[in-house]
Amino acid sequence: MLKEDWLKLPEEIQMFVAADTDDLMDEIGDKFSLSREQKIDLLDLLDDVFLKKTEVLYFPQTVDKMPGSKNFDVRLLVLDIAYKILWPLQDYLVDVDKLIFRLGGKVPRIKPIVGKIREASGLFPGGEEGTFAELANKYNDFKELRLSANKIIDLKGRKIAATVDNWIKDYIHFAGAGVKDPLKRAQYLSKEKNPLLLNEQERESLRLLLVSYDEGRPMRFEYQNLKLSVSQPVEDKTQKAEDRSELSTTSLDDIFGSIEKELVSLEKTIISQEFILSEAEGQLVKVRDILWNALALSDQDKVLSCLRLLAIKKSLDALFREDNRFRNILRRFIGVKFGQSVEKYLDSQPDNLILRRLFLEMIFKDKLRLSTEEAAFRGFYLSNFYSQSDPVVYLDKKSGRFQWRQLGATGGQLDWQDKV
Repeated sequence: MLKEDWLKLPEEIQMFVAADTDDLMDEIGDKFSLSREQKIDLLDLLDDVFLKKTEVLYFPQTVDKMPGSKNFDVRLLVLDIAYKILWPLQDYLVDVDKLIFRLGGKVPRIKPIVGKIREASGLFPGGEEGTFAELANKYNDFKELRLSANKIIDLKGRKIAATVDNWIKDYIHFAGAGVKDPLKRAQYLSKEKNPLLLNEQERESLRLLLVSYDEGRPMRFEYQNLKLSVSQPVEDKTQKAEDRSELSTTSLDDIFGSIEKELVSLEKTIISQEFILSEAEGQLVKVRDILWNALALSDQDKVLSCLRLLAIKKSLDALFREDNRFRNILRRFIGVKFGQSVEKYLDSQPDNLILRRLFLEMIFKDKLRLSTEEAAFRGFYLSNFYSQSDPVVYLDKKSGRFQWRQLGATGGQLDWQDKV
């Protein structure tokens, strides 16, 4: 089907055609011993039905004119197609019930599913709040619901339906079983080929699905027009005012959701490790030169990408310990911020975490001229590649923003002024 014709179809019809038609035709083809060419011919004829170029009631005549139609029972073949492919589209095509009756079949009692909420016992009812685990255990078909009309690619390179179950398998293959890491989710959503097939709304549904799967957080799941969408639950407006002195759970969920979206956006700007290492001729020490040049050009994306690579390789701290270029600018930054007497702190036996925190603030805020908020967020991003017990920033629950941990100078020494 031509793209311009495809775009004329209603979204729910696109969903059904893209997700189910090929598989159903394979099943029908096996039943009637059709050749590959005959299945392709039938799909082409069906395209004309979907586009309403051929009236449903005239579909049997078009099949009868197909090459090789004398080798199968046209009536039984078209009846099978009517039951399996056309009947779900009755609301759109209108006359499928008449076609079935004309071919000697019985019109199904079960309502067509396209554009309708399924009501059968044991099936997802169409809309409900809950966690991934709760709904997967409660409804037999929950894991088979589709988030998109686009198919995804499995580990063997095959195109498979974009069901909840297949998305979870794809995510686990990337992140690892049992991993519950917002940064991993962000990397998966922004870098992996399957999530990139989705539009923005579908990708947000996938993100929230994975949050519910990873963290057991309740979400609102809606299934309409053969498509599952996921959203944050609506905040309970009956909550008492005195309960709002601290951020509510819903507000925190919104904050964490916003953080994850920012991580996804940030991950999209990252230059691949392979590209940077290629430029560095495979030598990690030469990444320092690339970083230095990127800093001079105020290339924010490349600077962050180099720092990320060094953090992953556990070589970031060596910058301000071994490289005099970075060591000297860090010394000057400390002197301006805390006074010249504290510059010698770098030559003593400094706390490595303190130096890392100052180094990142210097790079992002002083050298790249990012706002305090943007700089602290990048500090949080890079902290994810270190032990969770070694944060250089903290999340301020009142503002919902990351802040640099506070430092103070006493007797030429630097110490933490807060506890995390």
